[in-house]
Amino acid sequence: MPDEQSNQPSDSSSDVLRYRALLDTMNDAFGVIDRNGNLTYANQRFGDLLEYPLEEILGKSLTTFLDDENLFILQNNIRMRTQGQSSQYELEWTTRTGRKVQTIVSGSPLIEEDGTHQGSFAVVTDISWRIAAEKKYKLLAEQSLQGLTILQNDRYVYVNPAFAFLVGYTVDEILSMSSEEGWNLIHPDDRKYILQLASDRRARIKIPMPYEYRFVRRDGTIRWVQAFSGDIQYEGQPALQVMIIDVTEAKLAEAKLRASQEMLETVMNTIPDYVFWKDFNSVYLGCNENFALVSGVGSPDNIVGKTDFDLAWRHIEAELMRALDQEVIRTNRPQMNIISPQRQADDREAWVEMNIVPLHDDEGKVIGVLGTYHDITEKKKAEDNLIRSEAKYRSLAEQSVQGITILTSDRLLYYNPAFRELVGYSDNELLEMTATDIWDLVHPDDRDDLRKRMEDKISGRPIPPRYEYRFIRKTGDVRWVESFTSRVEYGGTSAVQTVIVDITDRRESEKELRIAKDRALLYLDLMGHDLTQQLQVILNSAALMKSAVDESNKESFMKVIGDAVRRCARIIEEAKSTEQLLSTPSRERKLDEAIERTIDALSKISEAITFETTISSRNAIVEADDFLELLLSNILMNAIEHNPFDYKTVWVSLKEEENGYRVAIADNGKGIPDPVKASLFDTSRRFGGLGLHTAHYIVDKYHGRIEVHDRVEGDSTQGAEFRIWIPKPQNSINT
Repeated sequence: MPDEQSNQPSDSSSDVLRYRALLDTMNDAFGVIDRNGNLTYANQRFGDLLEYPLEEILGKSLTTFLDDENLFILQNNIRMRTQGQSSQYELEWTTRTGRKVQTIVSGSPLIEEDGTHQGSFAVVTDISWRIAAEKKYKLLAEQSLQGLTILQNDRYVYVNPAFAFLVGYTVDEILSMSSEEGWNLIHPDDRKYILQLASDRRARIKIPMPYEYRFVRRDGTIRWVQAFSGDIQYEGQPALQVMIIDVTEAKLAEAKLRASQEMLETVMNTIPDYVFWKDFNSVYLGCNENFALVSGVGSPDNIVGKTDFDLAWRHIEAELMRALDQEVIRTNRPQMNIISPQRQADDREAWVEMNIVPLHDDEGKVIGVLGTYHDITEKKKAEDNLIRSEAKYRSLAEQSVQGITILTSDRLLYYNPAFRELVGYSDNELLEMTATDIWDLVHPDDRDDLRKRMEDKISGRPIPPRYEYRFIRKTGDVRWVESFTSRVEYGGTSAVQTVIVDITDRRESEKELRIAKDRALLYLDLMGHDLTQQLQVILNSAALMKSAVDESNKESFMKVIGDAVRRCARIIEEAKSTEQLLSTPSRERKLDEAIERTIDALSKISEAITFETTISSRNAIVEADDFLELLLSNILMNAIEHNPFDYKTVWVSLKEEENGYRVAIADNGKGIPDPVKASLFDTSRRFGGLGLHTAHYIVDKYHGRIEVHDRVEGDSTQGAEFRIWIPKPQNSINT
């Protein structure tokens, strides 16, 4: 009977099976070659790597799977095996489908007991994913809009194109910079700060992230950046990777915002109204000086952190203020024209009319309220006296200074005298009007929206209580009104009662205030620039004249100084001449006569100026003021002063166009480039100079428009043509 153990594998056979099983389960490829370079063993991962079945690769030379370049690398490493040395190296294989696979090969020699070289074995690790990741990272870095750098031993060892563009050098120039040259890219005032950050980083002290500093570009301009940095390993050595974001424009915007906020604070402290703002819990965050005085805190800084219960108001008045705040916050709707008594810091009993609106964050969430009010004490007293004296004779509606109407979507049920005066029709005319006639009183651009609001109100759908639109009076004048509506039952019919307030003057005042503010800022910029420029001319000419020997040169410099002084005087005179622009009343003026007077005055400046005038419309009546000639002379002087040629020609024409008159002023100068034309009258920029911007404001007051074109269409180098259009008077158009 045979021994039962004779059928069991020997220990050495079991070891071989275990090793094979182990090799076949490896994540990496494993192979054995003989001294001739033929593959005598490979695990399954090796076959998968080369995309061959195992039986097709065993016994084959490794040269089958390598191109010439990689075969050379392999042969050099096999030579090391014959000398008993192990090595690790990168090798690129060619698979059955022709695909290239990047690997790291860890090879060791197979040595017989007598020391002879028998072959080699190796572990082959697929690093294609890593190579692809590195390529992807490099591609992303090269295409990134943010600057990316790697520094090693105080030198740039990698920069992407975005960083090179930021500092104004090429990538190669930056990589070749010495440590000192690299430091010179950083603004001198920021180097100490960057050195401190580097010291803190080495000491393992947490540094701010991001941090800001400045670069000095090749052309000397300064760029502000935000930096994010971190330690990395680069080519086996410690390095610092820094991502750079250009924030120069944001810095400039912040500076402009600060200037704007300062201007806003000045405006708030100048206007007669009372302004305040609070947080979500009705805690004050700020106010203007007027509000600080009447509330009893003295200075706007002292209001922060207080509530209405800390101020001069009565307790019940403080409760009303808080209730209004919370209603606005809860509904996200403004509370407008709220009239309330108010005890002020000097114990004065006042009446105020308040408007409270919600404040929102960037996501539209309500975060507090903004309130304004004005003192209506005298107005309230007058209204109370009027009501008491007239109550026995007339109803409130009949005596209201606001228009009151009750109407449905198709007919007018009631109106009061104030409404009749607003639209300018008699009672008989209003009573005879059809539904269509009534709606014709509303400006065409506002009718559809107003009709829908009425239908929504009658149907009980919620609408904002306040609305602004326009009426067209019988005379053709347009009046802006503010209306407050409520749903009523009138004569058994569902209707809308509307209180109408004429706000035309208020809107004009707001427009004038806005224009005045814009002009003030513009003049501050223009005069500051133009006067500074002329003063520099004076200083430079004086310095040159001091060192000049030739009397003719001195006279030449003296003439330049005189011209600059006269230019300064004219700039100041131009600015002063328009102080009363907004308040000067308009009247009917003859545009053709104003043109002729202005040209006659300017013709005396120089014999080298030729005016060619074509007036097609006589008695061209427009609504203008005393600044009409200044408007024309500013455009004409612009055509003269900016013409570099010895002999200057100015073409002036006047003709009727679009219910108004068009004045065209052209010159034979060098013209205005197309990119400049679009911004010539932009008050936020300064291409046009004081004269042109003053002309723009005058035309705007006349409800006209001003444009600039090429004198020769399509060729901006043949001179410019300014076109001014001013409408005819309204009564002239109607007739």
